[in-house]
Amino acid sequence: MQNRITHGVRMDITDDETFGSNEHASVSRGGTLVLDASRPELTELTIGKCGGEVRVELRVTYRQAAGGAVSVSGRALLYEGTSENTTDLDGRASFDGMVASGASRQFNVRVRNTDEGGDFADIRVDVNNLALSENDPCPNIDAKAAALGASFTGNAVSGCEAVRGGHRRRFQNADISYSPSTGAHELHGEIRRKYDSRGGPDSDLALPVTDETATPDGVGRYNHCSGNGSIYWHPRTGPMEVRGGIRARWAQTGWERGAYGYPTSDELNIGQNPWQWYSDFQNGVIFFEGSGVVEPATASLSGAQVLAAFAAAFRRRTADDPRVEIDSVVVIGVSDTAYDFTRSGNRVVTYRVAGEISSGHWYIPDPNFEVTIPVQFTASPPPDARREVALSARQAGVIGIHVDNFAGLGIHDVANALHDKLAAIFNRPIALGSVPAIAGLLSFKVMKDGGLTLYFRPDVAGRFAAGAAQTMLNDIRI
Repeated sequence: MQNRITHGVRMDITDDETFGSNEHASVSRGGTLVLDASRPELTELTIGKCGGEVRVELRVTYRQAAGGAVSVSGRALLYEGTSENTTDLDGRASFDGMVASGASRQFNVRVRNTDEGGDFADIRVDVNNLALSENDPCPNIDAKAAALGASFTGNAVSGCEAVRGGHRRRFQNADISYSPSTGAHELHGEIRRKYDSRGGPDSDLALPVTDETATPDGVGRYNHCSGNGSIYWHPRTGPMEVRGGIRARWAQTGWERGAYGYPTSDELNIGQNPWQWYSDFQNGVIFFEGSGVVEPATASLSGAQVLAAFAAAFRRRTADDPRVEIDSVVVIGVSDTAYDFTRSGNRVVTYRVAGEISSGHWYIPDPNFEVTIPVQFTASPPPDARREVALSARQAGVIGIHVDNFAGLGIHDVANALHDKLAAIFNRPIALGSVPAIAGLLSFKVMKDGGLTLYFRPDVAGRFAAGAAQTMLNDIRI
């Protein structure tokens, strides 16, 4: 059952002054809220301030009760001190009551300063409760829309239409779906766009069972759906569907705050005998076969090994110029994954190359240089365990160059020459190798330390390919 509650709060505050006239302030607010099986209780906070010294906080809690009624509990706290932000609590008051379905009720209470002074606040709370029939979908959807507000939903662009498993009304900025078993829930933004792209209520996701909700890390967003699936969104991944046994394993590891991070692909089906499917994540792959999770075969290089390969490449590519001396190559940053609607992009690794260049003149000090090069490792096309995939590294942003000597002489020409030499390394993507279709490549991933991991199907061909890939990586030459 769903309760549509229309409420209004009026707070009249008096700041009692020992000298001079008393000060007064009034606060009014109201709105519509909805209680249902997924959210049977909700607390609203109203804060009023007066005279630079008094603050009143009112918390009103609405709870579903038997027979369509709503329990209403209010707690008022009065603070008085040297500012309106004081923590000096000087007064309390409360009220409780029931509001039957189809009824209205007014609650009145005065909260006083019982410690010192005559400060007080008169509070009035008006509540109207309407219990909606579970079998009447359109009023339930309209109640949800009213609670969200037109500024959130925009105007309706469809009627209350029947969909598989329930009903839905589309709005400019959101869709609201309802069924007796799921309640009324909204989808909006990129999650709505992904939900529609997967087939909406006609897909395996079925109907949403939550509104869009913030993840515990405070960054991402998600909607859970009745089809044992969810859509998770993060600004550095995009909206991705995760379902069934894969979602269950991900949940066991701690969801997005666990070892895998956020999903970076939708669920990908790769075989029907036996059933095989997987989802890509920021830090790994979950592969499901038949009725259980199977660890994929892997080949990998650590961040230190990849760094060594790039250091060797930079030295080799500049060896034909005896003036250039490279002192160090280090990793100065590994980015987060990159947004995409269907398959998130790999992390970008930024390398810093430092050294000096002989000026060729005794009267010009040898300039020191620092070069920063952002590099992205890519797989084309995105791996799906079915296609041949080409692996490459490419420049992923502007090459930064800083050249100096204490005299400041000749550094402009040196910087230009150095830029041209290093940019030539990345004038086209650097081919790292290719993986044949039979190998069953699932993912090519840059790890948090700048290392590389390739994931393969956990079958004979995949394990053989992982061994061959490890040999290739061990001898990688960039």
